[in-house]
Amino acid sequence: MIQALMRARTLVVLALITACGGATPKGADAPAQAAVTDPHASIGDLAAREGGLIGGANASAADGASGSFKADQVEAASPVKLDGALREWPARAAARTVITGAASSGGFAAALQYDDTRLYFAGEVTSSAALQRTARFTDEEDHAGLVLAFPSAAGFAAVEIAFFAGKPGETEGRVRYASGPQRGRDVPGAKIVEAPSDKGYAFEAQVPWAAIPEARTTRVGMRGAARYYDAQGSSKVKSVVATSAGDAQHPGELAALPNEAEQSLIENLLAQRGMLATTPSIDVYADINGDGMKERISVYDHTLTITGSSYRHGREFFYRDLSGDLIRLDARDITGRSRDDLLLRRRFSMGADREILEVWSFFGDEPTTTFSHELAVTGGEKKLVNTARITGREIEIRYEPAKNWDAASYAEPTNADVEPVLLPWGAIESQVYRFDGRRFVKAREVAQKPSPGPATAPAPLQEPKTPVVRASSELSKALLDRYRADHGVASDAKPKVDLEVDLGGDARAERVALFGRDLVVFGPGFKGGNAYSFVTLAQFSDGADVLEVTARDLTGDGAAELVVRGVRHVPAAGRGVVEMDVLFVYQLRSDALSRVFSIETGRAQGPRRVQGLVQFVPSADGKRFEVDARPGRATGWTDKSYPWAQDKPGEGTIEPLLLPWGGVARARYAFSGSAFTLVP
Repeated sequence: MIQALMRARTLVVLALITACGGATPKGADAPAQAAVTDPHASIGDLAAREGGLIGGANASAADGASGSFKADQVEAASPVKLDGALREWPARAAARTVITGAASSGGFAAALQYDDTRLYFAGEVTSSAALQRTARFTDEEDHAGLVLAFPSAAGFAAVEIAFFAGKPGETEGRVRYASGPQRGRDVPGAKIVEAPSDKGYAFEAQVPWAAIPEARTTRVGMRGAARYYDAQGSSKVKSVVATSAGDAQHPGELAALPNEAEQSLIENLLAQRGMLATTPSIDVYADINGDGMKERISVYDHTLTITGSSYRHGREFFYRDLSGDLIRLDARDITGRSRDDLLLRRRFSMGADREILEVWSFFGDEPTTTFSHELAVTGGEKKLVNTARITGREIEIRYEPAKNWDAASYAEPTNADVEPVLLPWGAIESQVYRFDGRRFVKAREVAQKPSPGPATAPAPLQEPKTPVVRASSELSKALLDRYRADHGVASDAKPKVDLEVDLGGDARAERVALFGRDLVVFGPGFKGGNAYSFVTLAQFSDGADVLEVTARDLTGDGAAELVVRGVRHVPAAGRGVVEMDVLFVYQLRSDALSRVFSIETGRAQGPRRVQGLVQFVPSADGKRFEVDARPGRATGWTDKSYPWAQDKPGEGTIEPLLLPWGGVARARYAFSGSAFTLVP
């Protein structure tokens, strides 16, 4: 099951023959169709079985817009208004699965939205029979149900919530638990508002996330269904229809309930690569953001993906194509930063098979390799194995006895790109690496008398190094105080972003601080250690619009660039204000920050949004990163209603958002020495 949901023991042994915690790939012959009750089943396949994803706004099932029941993130500029009118709601999914009884002549369709604090549930009921309602709100009266299942160590933890619409002038509506120990009790903080229609009635309801204990840490990888219990004018429910099979007692039979980021993953990666029916070979839930919410880390074939309800603001996903074969993935906090790190075990074929242990740590929203060590070399019946013992913030490497190899017969090349495997006949018996806030560095080693053996040669490069960043210390505090005084910033004001990273010059780290819209750089090796430099991010109207600043070496020169993400509020002639999500890359040149790349990654107006897909991907030579941009998904807009044309990549000061209907399938940008430019 999903073993990463359990708190790992503080002592873990990772060896070739050992398996404890984490996840290993499933057998290649496991049938995809058998994965209906599997918590790791493909969300794309599950969604496809229910009719595929549906988009658009204010479309009911009666309009023919029916598909899978899904969870859409509420746009901040268009909050849900509980008035019973569903004008601002996305398309509703019809309840076509008959659970009990016979379907009535009416119908039921529902939609689900969410934000950081609440779930919003809406339904349309079509019926010629009078609404059956008493002041007791019993299970035998007309009501809607929402079944939610959340991944857990045991498979799924499920809950059903009942929504009883009121009768104007007679009774107010109620929202109650319909399963579990709270069954029959009102859901605290919940609210429902109904409105009659000529064919029945519609309702809107809200439920606080806090009222659902199962959702406290995990809001990704969910299953769910909307239900309607129809008394058909009698005093007893005669039929139950739903958007899918399954219930709170059988959560594994529920359909996938993809959130906004998972919908983007389905449409922009799995569908485009023909992987909708692919069950992830590895599926782990872990808190890599450090905010208490778990992300879902899934591996489809050789592609690792990350989605989450708060990761990348809950709208985008991360993916990376992995070289070699991923044979194991664990998640636990081994750096002591109150967030989980990823431990990857990969196998490469370089004549002999080699296995490498990597630690991926998250200082921003993309992983940084903070440790990599070769753990095994295998050639037929010949084998060398190292064990890695992880305790606290240390990793100890020791060798095991060799099998069918000795100092005279072993002639495999030394891996020069990671820490090489320890040899039983070598000069080192064991090594201990300790996390220093940036990476795992060698703290001590035990020597031994080596045995003579053949010379070795370095192995080829595997993939680009990722940057290291650490939280700021008291580096150059006097310069920070000088900046505050020069710019009228309060002496006790704390920067929104504060980190240390090598941006260039010498090997010493610079300090990067964000005050409002000012990005400030200073440090002991910067301008002689007695001056600072800053750039005002004038493309943003307010400091609150700068959402994130991270650092990574994108150009392969050993120094990091700064990656800035934020939102711009741009007036559109005759069309109000447009919210543009943007990404900027800054590089330190001649003691000043210069912008070397910019791209629009999303656009929203009210409840309508187009979300692009922009990733940093390794270059072909593995020495640097390139920017890969692709069309994303649209909500509320279509090719006919979207009011702007597709701009051509490579022609403006900000690279354009690629539209699903824009005719540009992909744009790739590589560093030219002075900027990231479009690759023909």
